[in-house]
Amino acid sequence: MAESKIQITELEFQTIKENLKNYLKTREEFTDYDFEGAGLNILLDILAYNTHYLAYYTNMIANEMFLDTADLRQSVVSHAKMLGYTPRSRVAPLARVNIEITPPIGDTQNLLLVPRFTRFRSENISGTNFPFVLLQDKVLTKSGNKFTYANAVLKQGTPLVYTFVVDNVSNPKQRFKIPDVGIDISTIEVTVQQSATNLSTQKYILADDASVVDENSTVYYLDEVDNGKYQIYFGDGIIGKKLEDGNLVVVTYLITDGPLANKANTFSMIDIIDGFSNVAITTIQSAASGAEIESIESIRFSAPKGYLSQNRAVTKNDYIALINKKYPYFDSVTVWSGEEENPPEIGRVYISAKPRDGFEITQTEKEFIKETVLKPIGILTITPEFRDADYNYLNLRIKSTYDPAKTNKTPSQIESIIKAAVTSFVNLELNKFNATFRSSRLIRRIDDADPSILSTELNVFVEKKIKPLLNATARSYTLDFGVPLIRGTTDNRLYSSPEFTIFDSTDTLRSCFIEEVPFSFSGVDSIEVVNPGSNYTETPTVEIVGDGTGATAVAVINNGALRSINVVKRGFEYTTATVKITGGGPEARGATAKVVTQGKSGTLRTYYFDENQQKVILNDNIGTINYDTGIVVLNNMTFFDILNDAKQLSVHAKPETTVFQSIRNKVITMKYDDPQSIIVELTPVEA
Repeated sequence: MAESKIQITELEFQTIKENLKNYLKTREEFTDYDFEGAGLNILLDILAYNTHYLAYYTNMIANEMFLDTADLRQSVVSHAKMLGYTPRSRVAPLARVNIEITPPIGDTQNLLLVPRFTRFRSENISGTNFPFVLLQDKVLTKSGNKFTYANAVLKQGTPLVYTFVVDNVSNPKQRFKIPDVGIDISTIEVTVQQSATNLSTQKYILADDASVVDENSTVYYLDEVDNGKYQIYFGDGIIGKKLEDGNLVVVTYLITDGPLANKANTFSMIDIIDGFSNVAITTIQSAASGAEIESIESIRFSAPKGYLSQNRAVTKNDYIALINKKYPYFDSVTVWSGEEENPPEIGRVYISAKPRDGFEITQTEKEFIKETVLKPIGILTITPEFRDADYNYLNLRIKSTYDPAKTNKTPSQIESIIKAAVTSFVNLELNKFNATFRSSRLIRRIDDADPSILSTELNVFVEKKIKPLLNATARSYTLDFGVPLIRGTTDNRLYSSPEFTIFDSTDTLRSCFIEEVPFSFSGVDSIEVVNPGSNYTETPTVEIVGDGTGATAVAVINNGALRSINVVKRGFEYTTATVKITGGGPEARGATAKVVTQGKSGTLRTYYFDENQQKVILNDNIGTINYDTGIVVLNNMTFFDILNDAKQLSVHAKPETTVFQSIRNKVITMKYDDPQSIIVELTPVEA
């Protein structure tokens, strides 16, 4: 009988067993054997199981050898270490407060030391009062009758101190494992005491650039070990100073609860400072940016990019990787060059960041990133500048049809399911820089949220917010929606909310709104001067003649010539128009111009409701819309008040397309605490 080679490419148990059986059947020694018999069948099972186990084990080992395929955290961390990347630890939430300490009457003390690790307690969050501490000593000088600590930074966590004794016999590699889990490694401080009897100490700093480390550099190194625990180690006398027997390594750090303490907003002091108990604490910024330890997928994504940056800021990805590594408090970071600006700005790089909680980052954070993170490693001729994130808030009007026969849920429960689907969509696909909104994907997400939902119609508005100066000199405001906008009609046009108050021409205070003038896109966009003419000593009269109505314009002359014509009122329903220029002086002649009617622009107006609830137009031209660019301009506005607590005015407009992207510093997001951001209308189908 011809011999058959055993097949070795199959890995499934049953296939391995069949391959072994087929091979044995080709051997003369096993002619006429019953391979289904109990004894031989068990032996084949054992051989197949053994082969299957070895194949599986070898495959898993091979997977763990590469960053892209490793599943174990310790393997992923080890590969990241080879790229010089230390995974982010758990991050302590950060809050900012003003602290006022009032001493008793008659106290003559003028200086007050607020020590490091002074303890505070947050209000109850889900049954827990979280500890917060100061990380730096601060000497306060009395002003008036009180000591004021302005913009104090509180970090959430419990401070701990751990001391290691250097013994080069039992620990020749000088590696010291910190026993606690939940450390925020940005709070680690390392000092080395000469010995138990010699109390002189020296502070060591974390080494992040081996090129500047020599044999005398007082630096330490940090690695993650054992799934969330960390170890520190020191130089070997060539790359970093080597420790001596008997040295004491003192490590201080915070153990934090991470994101659980986010949004803590009210704080009280636990410790009494120098006997003073009259303390008032005002919150400037609620606790935010707390995060869990970096996930395996995040390490897999970030480690190669950190390696590519090589601790220098040259490319966009270099900036992003370094900022995320050295200041892990941002949810999203974007960078673009000055050459991308209009007009281009050579020698600048622009940075925008979105915090994990809230919408704004502080000026202190901006200066820290520019001066501490980027300046030491950036290009000398490139100046980093921060741009605040520019938010486009989604307002969604959802009409869904559902079949009550396919569910036992109430309409309110289905509405909650739809809102949860929208929230999940925004969190996963938007809420960051360089994201794309696709209404088709959101509709699919809503339809898949519950089997009873049959179809969905989605109406999308984009909301921009401004915080105007109140009761101040008239000024203009520009809102950049960053997406083409539809041309407004009677039933579907740009509008504002809430009410705001301004004075009319009789100095009467009116509660007003802003709206787009319906069909104002049919007016005159602009007037271009074709021939400036000559000998103009007076401003000529400009008349717009065409098939529309209401357009007016004024001429601007300079050195006897017509330099420009400014449209005052755009009018309506122009499809064709010409310009008639008359006057300008006895010898004026030759000026010609042409009308541009491309429907690129619209007009804004203000209105209010009188005592009979009749709509009254207050000013029929207070701004413009550029439909192609999405830029809205409010001209010469003096707001007396905005009738909401935040003193913010919202402007809502409908995008022209159902697919649009956030570029540069724009972020597409949603205000979940605004009940108007998601409005759901459910319609049951008839049985």
